[in-house]
Amino acid sequence: MARPKHRMGNLPAEATSFIGRRRELGEIRKKLATARLVSLVGPGGVGKTRLALRIAADLGRGFADGAWLVELAEIRDGALVTNAVLAALDLRDQAAIKPLQILLSDLQNRQLLLVLDNCEHLLGDVAPLVAEVLRAAPRLTLITTTREPLQVPGEHVIPIPPLQVPPGDGTQPLAQLRQNEAVMLFSERAGAASGTFELNGSNQAVVVALCRRLDGLPLAIELAAVRTRVLSVEQIMDRLSDRFALLTGGGRAALPRHQTLRTTIDWSYDLLTPAEQVLFRRLCVFAGRFTLEDVASVCTSSDVPATEVLDILSALVDKSLVTKEDVRGVACYRLHETLREYARLKLGDADEDELLEERCLEHYRTTCLRSADQARYRLLEWLAWAEL
Repeated sequence: MARPKHRMGNLPAEATSFIGRRRELGEIRKKLATARLVSLVGPGGVGKTRLALRIAADLGRGFADGAWLVELAEIRDGALVTNAVLAALDLRDQAAIKPLQILLSDLQNRQLLLVLDNCEHLLGDVAPLVAEVLRAAPRLTLITTTREPLQVPGEHVIPIPPLQVPPGDGTQPLAQLRQNEAVMLFSERAGAASGTFELNGSNQAVVVALCRRLDGLPLAIELAAVRTRVLSVEQIMDRLSDRFALLTGGGRAALPRHQTLRTTIDWSYDLLTPAEQVLFRRLCVFAGRFTLEDVASVCTSSDVPATEVLDILSALVDKSLVTKEDVRGVACYRLHETLREYARLKLGDADEDELLEERCLEHYRTTCLRSADQARYRLLEWLAWAEL
């Protein structure tokens, strides 16, 4: 188990500037002051890894044995998770001793911050390992990045949303716009990619529109910024109707599933059960918010029984593919536009688009007709429903 004494961690240096996330950084620091396991949970491409590395670099100096990163994205066999942790910590596997025994023996007396990155495809193996090491190593602190919570005792989940986007009414002055997270990210990455881009009064409106169309998703914004090498921002905006063909210019050093926007979402979609895949693709028929009742009326079938809709929808929320919002005491749901367009492609592949559109139209027509007689006497209530 020999380890070079001078190593106090293995965190990679940042190759590009870190932008925004002040609120999330503050929340993570606050949680880690009392919690030993914090999971950063969010959709693919939202920046969970970058955020975890930044907070680990900031806080690692406070741990006697430093901060360490375990990259799990390329691990396909869950039985190798413990070996991956050993390798990251520079611990040598020994033929006569089980890997878990080596790991627990080493960690029990060490004070370190451990980052387990990209856990979602290995939850069945990562979760029990995390629970075991937390019990055995009282001075260990863990940060995980995942698209779905681990659901182990002591886990504190911090949802990581897309970057803040500016309002679409064009009222923000240029100086204020330059402080917006999504706009800052696009401007900086576009300047680095093209060497000539600069946010100004003539292009600010289209940059705002672009960031909003991309839902503030960092990966999508960075892939769009790369296109400024050969396209104007207006041309990029015009081509967003086929965003998955446009946003493909990931860096050669990026993970394969971060090379394009589509492969990032493919990764999440492929981890779904068949029933979850069916419901996810069908949800694209809702253009804005929708309720559980809407889903039960429009999206159920033998593949998605009405009795299982709540559980399946809950799983999609847990896996960061559907966003939940509370609106006037009612739980509502929605898909980010990028995920909705992906789901629409899958719905077309399944040849269900016309059927679901007809069912959606009939559902809202029937609901309105059913309410028509009473709407004149309960107008405020009816309008509130219509605005969900």
